Amino acid sequence: MTQGRTRSGIVLLVALGAVSSGCSAGGGDMTPGPTGTAYEVVPEPGRTIEVTPPASVPGLDGYRIAAITPDDSDASATLLSATRAVASANGADLREFPVEAEGTDPVGEALDRALGVEPDLIVGLGDGVVDVFGFESAQRLDQQFLVVGAQLAEPTGNVTAVIWDGATSRGSAEDRGQDALEAGLASIQDGVTGVVLHLGRAAERPR
Repeated sequence: MTQGRTRSGIVLLVALGAVSSGCSAGGGDMTPGPTGTAYEVVPEPGRTIEVTPPASVPGLDGYRIAAITPDDSDASATLLSATRAVASANGADLREFPVEAEGTDPVGEALDRALGVEPDLIVGLGDGVVDVFGFESAQRLDQQFLVVGAQLAEPTGNVTAVIWDGATSRGSAEDRGQDALEAGLASIQDGVTGVVLHLGRAAERPR
């Protein structure tokens, strides 16, 4: 797996959002250091940060993403399509793991299969992954997780979530899917994990 990714430019956006949302874990100063390229303190798990989606996420060549689709709903299909688009545009190695309805624990079994490919990141598409991710992510602190369109009740530092206004409403995934994936990936690439990212203005996309 590749390491040491190029920074995306979302660092400053997230840092400023964290400053405006309150004190960081341990009461540290969230102001970027003298170089402006790193955090003095990473926000505590679960803190919500306002972000603007980046225009792109550089440095993903060979980065292995395992995407878990929890059901066959239109919203899940749309988020999967967005994941494919972002992975393709940025050179990521995407592996897809749809749930198998006949299983006794469909999402858990999909997660087991995803772990088998040793991904850099496991992405859960929608709120159907929340219960399983909530338990399993706390048992696997060396594995990064990203939840798109939902958030965990008690996330650990290895779980990043991306939400937006109306994230669970019909049609919303189509509007914000790529923005959410790019914001989440950029934050993880910059080492800001365990937080909830709330999407602001949509990024301009070529038509």
